[in-house]
Amino acid sequence: MAKKKAAKKTPSADRRLANIERLVRAGFQQVDRRFTQVDRRFAQVERHLSQVDRRLDQVDHRFEQIDRHFEQIDKRLDQVDQRFDQIDRRFGQIDRRLDQVDQRFAQIDRRLDLLELGQRDLRAEMNEKFALIEERINVLANHVDGFIKLHETLDIEFKVIKEQMTRLEARLDRLEAERRS
Repeated sequence: MAKKKAAKKTPSADRRLANIERLVRAGFQQVDRRFTQVDRRFAQVERHLSQVDRRLDQVDHRFEQIDRHFEQIDKRLDQVDQRFDQIDRRFGQIDRRLDQVDQRFAQIDRRLDLLELGQRDLRAEMNEKFALIEERINVLANHVDGFIKLHETLDIEFKVIKEQMTRLEARLDRLEAERRS
């Protein structure tokens, strides 16, 4: 029986071995399929990584362009800052000049105020003198009127005296003529 059992064991051991072998082969096939899938997945990942690398290269190139643009912008901003500094200095000069002009205007205002006061005093003095001159002119006009009246009176008297002289001369001539005759 032992032989039977051994014989029986053999086929069942062979079967078991065949089953194990089948299982191992099926497992290897599954592992191979899984490795194939993993390989395909690695290939996809590598393609994707190469696309990402290309995109990163493009992004790096774009960043380099942006860096160059920023450098240009920095240079322009430095120029603008320098220009603003120049403008600030110029405004400082203008402010100082305007302060000088303001001081000059203040001096002119003071002088004009003094001139205005002097002009008021002068005007008041002139008004007083005009009043005096007007009085004097009125006095002179009265004197001239009196002188004219006197002159007219003297003219009249001179005419009267001339008439009298003429009459006296005529009388004298008559008397002399009478005496001669």
